[in-house]
Amino acid sequence: MNRWRIVYLPLLALLLCIMLHPPAAGGFPLAFQDSGGNRITINQPPRRVVSLVPSITEIIVRIGAEDVLKGATLHCADRIDNNQTAVVGGFFSPSKQRIAALSPDMVFISDIHQKLVSRLDLPGCRFVMLKTKALADSFQHISLLGKLLEKEKKAAAVAAANQAKLDLVGQKVTSIDPDKRRRVIRLMGRRSVMTPGADSFQNEMIRAAGGIPHNIDQTGDIINISKQQWQQFNPQVIYGCGRDQRLAEKFFSQPGWKDVAAVQKGRIYYFPCELTCRAATRS
Repeated sequence: MNRWRIVYLPLLALLLCIMLHPPAAGGFPLAFQDSGGNRITINQPPRRVVSLVPSITEIIVRIGAEDVLKGATLHCADRIDNNQTAVVGGFFSPSKQRIAALSPDMVFISDIHQKLVSRLDLPGCRFVMLKTKALADSFQHISLLGKLLEKEKKAAAVAAANQAKLDLVGQKVTSIDPDKRRRVIRLMGRRSVMTPGADSFQNEMIRAAGGIPHNIDQTGDIINISKQQWQQFNPQVIYGCGRDQRLAEKFFSQPGWKDVAAVQKGRIYYFPCELTCRAATRS
């Protein structure tokens, strides 16, 4: 009897412990730090996700995790191909009522959503900020979302395919003579001429595509550019999206602003915003 107790009681206790507290699936619990500097630990994969960030929505869909995506913004709609994901408003003004109605266990946000988060009462919900400042961030986000949503193999394949295309572009642009590379700027702003800062992923993309981005000594998502800085850089190619064309119509007829190579030669282009403002799975 004593031998039975010594050998089997510990085993029974272990079995009971496993039954009451089964081990977490896959790589859980998963600990990481988001772009806001928050240390986050997730014990199990999220099952009801709301994404307020178009680049994150794009990744979720591309890695095949759309079934957990219960809500997204109107600006994410171009990536969603089902009737199960509710629209919770626009990127800049999502509806807290619509988000709350979906009972999410995880919401992906950007830094402009901090005020919204403070007004949301969602017990048990985790708010995660994944901000893209550089192309490398997009690959990190793909990897992290693959782990979070249990789509690691698909995420790895998407990242590898994207990197292969970037490498191919890199091989092609190395043959461009430095004297033939064009000075390129991303046009932004509504009341004044603005552009992404020197450390932005947009400037990194210009460089990766064989262009020369501005070297204004200012960092950030968006910075003001003076008429003098504009003329000193003298862009040979200008590109924008959405309502940026209104800004061009307002300023590019004015002295100084119109006196650059791109305006004089008509090298001004407008693309869909998902190409100019997003670094995710199609960089």
